[in-house]
Amino acid sequence: MPSAIKELRGDYDKNPQRRNKKEPKPPDGIPKAPRYLDRLAKNEWRQTCKLLASMNVLSSADRSALTFYCQTYSEWRKAIAYCEKYGAWTIGKDSNGNTTTTRNEWDRIRERCADSCRKWLIEFGLTPSARTRLQVTEETKDEFDVFLSRYTKN
Repeated sequence: MPSAIKELRGDYDKNPQRRNKKEPKPPDGIPKAPRYLDRLAKNEWRQTCKLLASMNVLSSADRSALTFYCQTYSEWRKAIAYCEKYGAWTIGKDSNGNTTTTRNEWDRIRERCADSCRKWLIEFGLTPSARTRLQVTEETKDEFDVFLSRYTKN
């Protein structure tokens, strides 16, 4: 679990000694999407980066994890499209004339990708249950910050 998520969850409020003081700090910034991602994956990349940046948990070190998630998301969407086109199940007859049903392999892929995406979303704190464990503290501005904000654009 990323320390930023643990911080938001309030894990260190009760036990501040649990904080890893020697943990390396990941570099700031939004990672650049790999060129090989397809259109669906790149769209999901932009949306996910926007969400994670607004939560202040995104780092350029998250590139690989985001790549895995976005590529899996794209495969999930493709599997859904194939299942809609060809059906999730096929109905046929066996050698004795009995009706049989066979699950389409794309439906299995759809299910595996959905499970994998769910796990990645939990890693990033982007599911409802993951968010219930987060605690966000409001930033307080002192009088000097309020004074400066009158004369700056931020």
